Amino acid sequence: MGVISKIRTLYTAYQMRKLKQKFGFCGKNVEVRSYNICKPGNLFLYDNTNIFSGFTFVSEDGHFIMKSGSGSAQGLTVVTDNHARETGKLLKDPELFYGRKGTVARDVIVEEDVWIGANVTLLPGAKIGRGCNIGAGSVIRSSVPPYAIVLGNPAKVVGFVFTPEEVLEHEKKLYKEEDRLSKELLEKNYNKFFVNRMKEIKDWTKL
Repeated sequence: MGVISKIRTLYTAYQMRKLKQKFGFCGKNVEVRSYNICKPGNLFLYDNTNIFSGFTFVSEDGHFIMKSGSGSAQGLTVVTDNHARETGKLLKDPELFYGRKGTVARDVIVEEDVWIGANVTLLPGAKIGRGCNIGAGSVIRSSVPPYAIVLGNPAKVVGFVFTPEEVLEHEKKLYKEEDRLSKELLEKNYNKFFVNRMKEIKDWTKL
């Protein structure tokens, strides 16, 4: 590694240390590569999380929370706020647009052990359940059940990482009993989002 490369690496590491001090919370072993972050104080990254290059965080009041063991590939975009519209006023009305009157902010939450593929967008109010896999290019605007596999814009559940029985065994090895998901919830989600939608999923994934 040349001298210039070493200097660039050291400077980048210094910048990241300074940025992490501004986060709402920063756990251990957190990695964030090239980024565009509007409000670092609204960013909460827990232990062993990573966000690769091209991360964009658009926020004024809403929070982005990524819990332990989760990560994202390149190009993640997180938006927590929506501009308001009023009859008789233009979008760029000073009070609405710049004064942010009526702006709606909703937190975006990524639970534990989630993987987010490249170029995913998380919109206000998105909540990704524990253990999910989010396919590249997906746009998430609502809640995703634990251990789901989702694809598309708008994102749809196309499968699950594990069956309910496998999740129960999986979580026995990783979580305290009080933190494990219930069999009833797992079976309900599996049937609602997958078993009862198999034909729809097959037709949709053929496109």
